[in-house]
Amino acid sequence: MFKQVKKSKDQKEKNEMQNEESKNVEYKGIKKYFKNKIYVKNIVSFILIPILLNLMIEIFNRTSVIEGIKYVFLQPLRFLITSMIIMAVFSVALVFKRRVFWFSLVGSIFFIMGLINCIVQNMRVSPFNPSDIAVLDSAITLLDKYVGKSNTIFFVIGFVAVAIILVVMFVKGPKVQYKFNIWKNLSISLMVIIVTFVILKTSIMVGLFDTQFTNLTTAYREYGFVYSFGIGMIEKGVKKPDDYSEEKIEELTGNKNGDDFEVELTEATSTPNIIFLQLESFFDIKNAEKLEFNQNPIPYFNELQENYSSGYLDVFNVGYGTCNTEFEIMTSMNLNDFGPGEIPYKTLLTDTCVESIAYNLKDYGYSTHVVHNNDGTFYHRNAVFSHLGYDTFTPVEYMDISEDQYTETGWVKDECLTEEIINTLKSTSKQDYIYTISVQGHGNYPTEKVLDNPVIKLTGGEEDEGRKNAIEYYANQIYEMDLFIKELTQALEDYGEDTILVMYGDHLPGLGFSEKDLVNKNLYQTEYVIWDNMGLEKDDKELETFQLAPTILGKLNMNSGVINRFHQSYLKDEVGIDNEYLSGLQALEYDTIYGDKIAYGGSSPYTVTKMQMGIKEIEITNVKQVKVDGEEYVEINGKNFTKFSKVYVNGKLYDTEYVDTKTLRIKYEDIESLDSFVVSQCVESSGYVLSSTKEYLYYGDN
Repeated sequence: MFKQVKKSKDQKEKNEMQNEESKNVEYKGIKKYFKNKIYVKNIVSFILIPILLNLMIEIFNRTSVIEGIKYVFLQPLRFLITSMIIMAVFSVALVFKRRVFWFSLVGSIFFIMGLINCIVQNMRVSPFNPSDIAVLDSAITLLDKYVGKSNTIFFVIGFVAVAIILVVMFVKGPKVQYKFNIWKNLSISLMVIIVTFVILKTSIMVGLFDTQFTNLTTAYREYGFVYSFGIGMIEKGVKKPDDYSEEKIEELTGNKNGDDFEVELTEATSTPNIIFLQLESFFDIKNAEKLEFNQNPIPYFNELQENYSSGYLDVFNVGYGTCNTEFEIMTSMNLNDFGPGEIPYKTLLTDTCVESIAYNLKDYGYSTHVVHNNDGTFYHRNAVFSHLGYDTFTPVEYMDISEDQYTETGWVKDECLTEEIINTLKSTSKQDYIYTISVQGHGNYPTEKVLDNPVIKLTGGEEDEGRKNAIEYYANQIYEMDLFIKELTQALEDYGEDTILVMYGDHLPGLGFSEKDLVNKNLYQTEYVIWDNMGLEKDDKELETFQLAPTILGKLNMNSGVINRFHQSYLKDEVGIDNEYLSGLQALEYDTIYGDKIAYGGSSPYTVTKMQMGIKEIEITNVKQVKVDGEEYVEINGKNFTKFSKVYVNGKLYDTEYVDTKTLRIKYEDIESLDSFVVSQCVESSGYVLSSTKEYLYYGDN
């Protein structure tokens, strides 16, 4: 018995000694690990560098060193989690021998994106987001106007230099010299990625991060650039509501049959021409409290506000995002229900038809048109508008624009739109709906003095000379836009048909205003006014952008469209914007676009329209050889040519001289019988062909 106790005691002591030795070995292993410079270097690289890089990105995001550092301490969890996202991406480099190159590549991408975000915010207030990449082809055409040729060249040289350095680093850069287990490192990388994903997902579930942003700029400040940009790449479209069901949709539509189109159209009280005039970057700059001018820049618009229905319009962006304002106006859908920063023109409307005011008015016999004094491919409008129910689209390529109708920064002045709108009204025998998109007020606003004798002069409230020049330039553009509005209303009055003209700014200009600078303390509001020659009752109210079209149709007792009827039921009761309203709208948006289309009886009633480019047919009537100032030319005669008309002979593009609307000339030797001539309307910046005439075969001079 005594021997057994002693043996047990000895075994216990032996076990304790083994445990102690094991701890010592483990301690020595850890100590040895941290003495290994390679391991320590890896820890620094994969942990410290992502944190420092994230700090730099947040300094860019706030355009302030102090604000960037404050974010780290005020939002430490968000900052650390977004640093982990960078760390997870960096961890992939563990499986490569050219680790320095992959570190440099990933770090450069994050750094450049953060820098671009800083530059973009300085230009337009709103941050850089994935949708900007989606419309990069359109954005490139604006580089000269926004950053100037010299800065554009500087940026290009910078990017090329970075690319060359990375290539050299890949070819000549250092490699990992010691042996490592690639599978072990891959496991570590996957573990870091999985842990980061789990932490991020948990953070979203507990409300530390959100996946839907009501304000993009605010979200970037709260959640950081890395998360906000990343979620914008992932989240697209309208989320399926938790309570989505047939019963829910039937409740929202008030239709128990499951077939929306059994709903009888109400008889309209009248069917006037309806014109929406979206004024680029237009707002009453006198609402900037400290600014003083020698005279009111927009006296006529203010007069209309006094005499017709008007108010503030809540818009989605500042300094950019014209197409998103268009989307909300045309479809009456809430852009907040889509992915952060999403541009439905790119992600949805190039191949999907959705309910719109154009389709709704077609039910009442209207012809539907768009007029825009800018590039027809910008924001892919030439592809999008046929999915929104438009019969014609007249961009600048179909307008006869003179040289004096351009601003000093190269935008077409809005005065040309009066003739285009009246011609569009004359082009049909039906009542017309025209969505007009202006461009004159577009930025970037020059900080150097470009106006020799401006009508509107800034007399106080701004000390910085560069910003003073920019504000004064902008004030003179909206002054001319105000003159255009006056000319247009007079032309519509003279035209003699009942008309409603809805005017509003698409967003505030990118002039660096903050909320405290404005009378209404809101960067996301512009003004609207509803002019008419029918004696409609004045009714002033603040509206969301997606409520504007239902408001107009409601005045005329037009109830076509599921979304339109839904809004009108709330507008009629004047219940305001509440959660029930917004959640119901989201459910209908999901159902009619992505869901089972219960509201439409199972299938969408909307099909792509055969949209015509321009309202006037462009035609070749004759081709002949001519001599001008001793030079031989081939002259193309026809009708409705513009300076954007280009001549193709046998499929080859020739330099084209625009003479007038009936005459084009090219240098073409050895013209032969049966040569094929086509005139195409081409986008100036890209050469993209919007439309072409019928082929004309040459049989000899007539």
